[in-house]
Amino acid sequence: MKKIVTGFCVLLLVGCAQQKSIQEPGKQPEVGKEVEVPVVEPSIPEVITPEVKPEIKPLPEVKPVSEKKPKPVPVVTKTKDGKLILGAQEWVWFDEVQTHVKVKINTNSKVSTIGTSDVENFERDGKSWVKFTSGGKSIERPVVRWTKSNGDDNKQAVVKLRTKLGELNEQTEFILIKGSGVTLGENFTRDVAVRDAKRNYVQPKVK
Repeated sequence: MKKIVTGFCVLLLVGCAQQKSIQEPGKQPEVGKEVEVPVVEPSIPEVITPEVKPEIKPLPEVKPVSEKKPKPVPVVTKTKDGKLILGAQEWVWFDEVQTHVKVKINTNSKVSTIGTSDVENFERDGKSWVKFTSGGKSIERPVVRWTKSNGDDNKQAVVKLRTKLGELNEQTEFILIKGSGVTLGENFTRDVAVRDAKRNYVQPKVK
């Protein structure tokens, strides 16, 4: 029995010795056994691409399109034969009151008229004069003559006033009537002007 136990121990010691020889470094692996070899992947160097900013090109200069303005239509203020064209209403400058006054053009009326109030007759140097108010202004003028209106026995004074309209600058006779407003009649427009009832203020303001 002792011989058997002794032999078993010897075999165990021999087996341990062989196992130790396999694990020692420098020893070649046994033929027929697979050895696991670790796979090492090659490292790829990181490529850094420099940041490229997009090129900003300036916008092309846009030249403003010049709008062609229509040519102004010239205002016709005279007829072909040189007479002034007057609208139904015009601005007239009166030296006596130093202001422009809106007047009506009425070629059917033979004599021009001016609306007045507070009319007073008086004498100056032996001549007849008249004082009246028109447009809020007090005016004194010598009487050129006296006239009667239709169906009225009262005489009306006729005076001369410096009247400027366009190129016309005349001493014009006016009949003093009650009321307001100024009318230029045929005695102002005769042979020098024509009336266009469809227009107003054809002539420019003048002094």
